[in-house]
Amino acid sequence: MKVIGLGPARSGTDSLRSALKTLGFGPTYHMKEILFEESGLSTYNDADLWLKLALAEDETEKNKLIATILEPWNSGVDWPMSAFPEQLLKVYPDAKFILTMRSSAEAWYNSLTGSICKIEANNWSVSIVRKIPLFPFTRMKRVNIMMGAVVRSQLEGDNFVHMCDPAKMEATMKWYDDWNARVQRIVPKDQLLVFKTGEDGYEQLASYLGVAVPEKPYPSVNSTREVKFALVQIRLVALLVVAVWLFFLVTLVRGIHRLMNERDTVPRKVIKDN
Repeated sequence: MKVIGLGPARSGTDSLRSALKTLGFGPTYHMKEILFEESGLSTYNDADLWLKLALAEDETEKNKLIATILEPWNSGVDWPMSAFPEQLLKVYPDAKFILTMRSSAEAWYNSLTGSICKIEANNWSVSIVRKIPLFPFTRMKRVNIMMGAVVRSQLEGDNFVHMCDPAKMEATMKWYDDWNARVQRIVPKDQLLVFKTGEDGYEQLASYLGVAVPEKPYPSVNSTREVKFALVQIRLVALLVVAVWLFFLVTLVRGIHRLMNERDTVPRKVIKDN
């Protein structure tokens, strides 16, 4: 792996993924690859492997799992991968690292609560679509279990576990600042680009990676508005599933009722004694 993004979710990771592919560093790993396989590479077992990694205690085993999961990819961003900076630096000591940062912890928190937390707050619809026995819905439950383990083992604690709780706002923003400081402490300065999402663009990124600057604007994808639209789609799918269930239930009840009525109206033979 040549380029690794260590910014947390909602720090501009998906825009960076798009930019890296444009600059010739694809395929680029991202949470969307685990869920949807957008690059066409199989990630069928990845959620289980990340879960195993989050629960592992042996450092050698962790490094082997990292190498196994990321072997097909030239670059990567976003959780769960970016939650393991120490292991990534050991497995890929010559890689170039990028820390995507919002203008402030408050800006990151607002993006988080306006997107991921909106989905978490709609557990009824998410719970329903996770039960659909079709790809990609079958992966959603496994990814949810995996990310719970990653949060507990790598993202340091209760402050982050309750990131969507308004009462934990200050603690969650502190976690964000602490994470950025942690990454800058771990990764050597000559291997790390601090990329200011919303301010920096292809000029800074291409210069750091040693490639030509493309003649196109820096991408802006997976915005809060797009995530909200995805939530609307999840709700619609959930409502459709409920409607189908109700249709079959009503059809079944009506069928049983009709059979019972037919049985009651069938003339019975009267047997007379000779």
